[in-house]
Amino acid sequence: MRGGWAASLGAGVVWLLVWVHQAQAHGTTQVNEKQLVLGLTWMDSGKFLVIPFALLLVTLAALRERQSAPRRLGRAGFAVADGALVGLVVGVALEFWSFPWGSYAQDFDEPLPTYGGLVQTLASLAFTVGSALLAVDLVRSRIVPIWIGLVLVAGALTTFYLTPVLPAPGLAWLVLGAYLWRTSPSRLDAKPATAAADR
Repeated sequence: MRGGWAASLGAGVVWLLVWVHQAQAHGTTQVNEKQLVLGLTWMDSGKFLVIPFALLLVTLAALRERQSAPRRLGRAGFAVADGALVGLVVGVALEFWSFPWGSYAQDFDEPLPTYGGLVQTLASLAFTVGSALLAVDLVRSRIVPIWIGLVLVAGALTTFYLTPVLPAPGLAWLVLGAYLWRTSPSRLDAKPATAAADR
């Protein structure tokens, strides 16, 4: 699937934009400063986290296509990671979408944010497990180097805490996207043709 690298880069950019906004609206300590930035609370920007998780489904599909015959471990990793990403989309929607825009009147004690936080926590754990299984199979198959496998796992593990988010997942997905772009089959196939044309 073409565009896996672009989806990963997009996920990283959106995630880091949310992180920047939340750092201003929430603050960088555990104390919630309850600021409005661009008229939005930090819970409002959290609503956009469904976008990177949805985009990562495209990235995983692109990684799957790079393996002609994934082993059982890889198939299990893909299945768990895909299911976990769907769970993260649902969890984030439940956790943040019930908050009124531009208001701190509601807190996380309400039922939907509470249930959403539970779904998100379990889905983040599953995403980490699935990414670890997937990374092992991708490295063994020489689809990606070991450091990219570690980046994949680190990006999943650091989605555990979303109140507010950490920058690590966004950085990990930017690195992954850049690597997938540099090693994309269409780009590599175009290099010999370009070299021949230059002669």
